[in-house]
Amino acid sequence: MTNDTRTRLVRTARALIHGSSFAEVGIGDLCREAGVHRGSLYHFFPSKEAVGLAVLDANWELLKALLDEAFDSEAPPLERIDAFVGGFAGMLTAARDQMGAVPGCPIGNLALELSGRPGEASARIAEILTAWQRYFRDAVAEAVLEGHVPAEVDPDAAALRALSYLQGVTLMAKAYDRPTLVAESRTTIRTLVQAPTP
Repeated sequence: MTNDTRTRLVRTARALIHGSSFAEVGIGDLCREAGVHRGSLYHFFPSKEAVGLAVLDANWELLKALLDEAFDSEAPPLERIDAFVGGFAGMLTAARDQMGAVPGCPIGNLALELSGRPGEASARIAEILTAWQRYFRDAVAEAVLEGHVPAEVDPDAAALRALSYLQGVTLMAKAYDRPTLVAESRTTIRTLVQAPTP
């Protein structure tokens, strides 16, 4: 069995899960859509949860590429946050064009479904969200040093506020099928990261 089969399974699982939900996608559905036998799936994944983790990791790789593109630039730190939010909104718009509706956050959706289950899912989700938050945190810390954000702002708290708001507005974009809500959130996110921590 080749890694091509594993890749096909993960790609198919991503499409099915984002088109409906993790709970609704059965192993039979996945095998049928991917054109593989159950034995082939279980060769790579011992359980449905393992498939979900593989999809979560694939989603993180895609999102991480977007984060790296925005945050590795030479732009001022707050503009890097703006660039990421714009890129994230663009990703949701492209997904809407392809799928016919805004699918929501590829990390947030699975986090809602997989968190709290026994096994490694909760720890992996926390690890990914912490890594995502760190991009925001480092940009805010740099903005504090440069005097663009008040010195009393706690970069960790500001990053958590920004990511929490972004997840919430992405849920609203999914509910209303309006990816522009994410693009429009840049001003509010700027306000949140510049607000002094109580």
